[in-house]
Amino acid sequence: MTRHRVLGTGEGIPWHLPRDQQHFRQQTDGKVLVLGRRTFEEMDGWFTNQLPIVLTHQSDYKVANGLRADTLPSALALAEARGAHELMVCGGGQVYESALPIATHLILTIIEATIEGKVCFPPFRDDGRWHRTHHESFEADAENTHAMTFEWWQQSAPVVTDRCDPHRHLDT
Repeated sequence: MTRHRVLGTGEGIPWHLPRDQQHFRQQTDGKVLVLGRRTFEEMDGWFTNQLPIVLTHQSDYKVANGLRADTLPSALALAEARGAHELMVCGGGQVYESALPIATHLILTIIEATIEGKVCFPPFRDDGRWHRTHHESFEADAENTHAMTFEWWQQSAPVVTDRCDPHRHLDT
């Protein structure tokens, strides 16, 4: 997302940053991912050995090398049934908004650019529960047209639900 929380234009991800894709693959290696259908389709080619669970109400939607769920709780149940100890939420905006209250950690890429967009990450920094624990900054270069910062955040008081143990990770 940008510093102004823009995730996308509504028609796709408005940047191509190989460093961000590499970071994504490293952080999600071998893990179960939850993402909305449009985000899943926009990220075609990003997945290597992750198990995507795609949230969609389209009951006939087929997920190559993955699963389909129609709600976040049903995605949590699918991940749990497969023995997942960590579930990573990868967008879009509505999925992030649904998962943020129960998330324990955030791993964010902050893009140093001013980009207009229709899809935004939900506000979270001002509620006092989230604390940045680490960050790494990178300048733009020949392959990455925008500078970026990777940030790690931890929530001090995640919401506990019947499908969420606060000691298990629901990362976004």
